Amino acid sequence: MQFILVSMTTAIDPDRKQKMVVEFRRGEILAAATRVFGEKGFEATKMEEIAAAAGVAKGTLYLYFESKDEVYVTTVERALAEVAALTAEHVERESTVAGKLAAFVRVRIAFWDEQQTLYRVILNSSRDGEHRARSIGWQRVVVVYLASIFEEGARAGEIPEQDYAAAAWAVMDAIRGVNERRVFSEGRGAEEDTRFLTEFLWAGLRAGTGI
Repeated sequence: MQFILVSMTTAIDPDRKQKMVVEFRRGEILAAATRVFGEKGFEATKMEEIAAAAGVAKGTLYLYFESKDEVYVTTVERALAEVAALTAEHVERESTVAGKLAAFVRVRIAFWDEQQTLYRVILNSSRDGEHRARSIGWQRVVVVYLASIFEEGARAGEIPEQDYAAAAWAVMDAIRGVNERRVFSEGRGAEEDTRFLTEFLWAGLRAGTGI
């Protein structure tokens, strides 16, 4: 009986319910913002357009986000957190650096292939000075993670010692290049791009040239 009472209390906890409503509404706004950013670009997008796409009043939008920049950053960071979690999940299933590299490349091509609208916005915005610095900061976190994988592989004797950070940046640059081409032009299928790029990058790692 006590368990039932506790469960009922938890189910109708007003604070929890309010947090769920806020998160749900923020999610709707971010989804709408992604569409508007994708259609008009970051600079041309206005807060009232995001509000209209989300089906809320402009004043309501400002209850959730202070500025267009905050909407953009939150949108991107949510996507980055999602792809980071997926990457870690697939990478950790592998026991070799070759397998980990293949999983890393596969996830990051497949993810952004499904999020091309947002990826286009990120690419366009990252060419601006302020956004570019922030973009580099986001990438640096991933580079540190990837470099640690390469260092671990070298300790295990799977690849020679090399400049792990430089190798990680080269991998990130190569993946970004493939994803950018896929966004702005037609090309090979995602699986074919993934296979080719993985083999190319692995050859560089094994050669110990920093790619």
